[in-house]
This record gives sequence, structure tokens and C-alpha cells, in this order.
Amino acid sequence: GQKEEAAGALWNLAINDDLKVAIAAAGGIEVLIALARHGSEGQKDCAAGALWNLAVNDDNKVAIAAAGGVEVLIALARDGNEGQKEEAAGALWNLAINDDLKVAIAAAGGIEVLIALARHGSEGQKDCAAGALWNLAVNDDNKVAIAAAGGVEVLIALARDGNEGQKKEAAGALWNLAI
Repeated sequence: GQKEEAAGALWNLAINDDLKVAIAAAGGIEVLIALARHGSEGQKDCAAGALWNLAVNDDNKVAIAAAGGVEVLIALARDGNEGQKEEAAGALWNLAINDDLKVAIAAAGGIEVLIALARHGSEGQKDCAAGALWNLAVNDDNKVAIAAAGGVEVLIALARDGNEGQKKEAAGALWNLAI
């Protein structure tokens, strides 16, 4: 439908740095979060992908969180279809660069969801989840939570047996857990 096509267009447009800012300024983040929460399967896919791209921008990270995006993305990473899980984990990976959002993602149950994806997800889901855990593991409280939730074992398995991207992300997460 039209909403799915619009969200898909925003996903593509959000690759451009200037358009990331323009989409946010036009209220696009709130619309995409609403679609990610209540849209059709295709709308959720496109909205999560657009949020992944938009979350590269530091101001957009804050705006996504302020609009309730952290919880919506965690829900999609947990309960969505295969594409939604990967796109949501990718968005969480980008959001987790922000120190405040490291805390927010953990508080909303994101660590457990990301560890589950790193353990049992598709190749892309594992890569995004390990990348998000790499960023989250900078925070001391998150280090404890990742270890308590079985993340060390999952990350070691990915570092040993994963593809090249998974090995890199898992090794980075393990490095951050160790320092």
C-alpha cells in the first residue's frame, strides 16, 4: 500500500546524510515509529529499515528514543519477522553508540533480546546483534548484564564460528567486556 511504499522511500532516502536531517525535521521519525508499532508487516519492515538508517545521525538517535523508538525496536527485534528482527537490531546497533541510549536499551530489556538474536538469529541478525552488544558493552552495568544473560558464551561462539562480520563484532564486544 501507499504507507508501505512511503516508508520504503524514506528507508532509501535516509541513506543520504542531508535527507536524514530533513526526514527528522519533517516529523518522519514519529511517523516511522508509529508504522513500526502498528503497521502491516511490510510497513514494519520498511519503517525499521528507515529507522536503522536515520539512527546513524546523532540528533536522530535522541529523537528516536524520545518518540518511544527504543521500546518499539526491541519489540520488533524480539517478535518481528526475519527482516524486522535484523532491521530493528541494526537500528539498536546504531542507537547504542549514544551513552544514554546504552542505558535505555538495557533498561527496556534489549540485552536479552540481542543475545537471543546473536545465538539463534539469521546471519544478518547475528551480525547486527553482536554489533549492538559491542556498543552496549562499553557501559559497566551493561557488561554485568551481558555476562549474566549468557552473552559471553554466545559472543565466544560467534567469534569462533561466525562469518567475518560476526567474528569482528563479537570480538569487539568481548574486548569491551574485558576492559
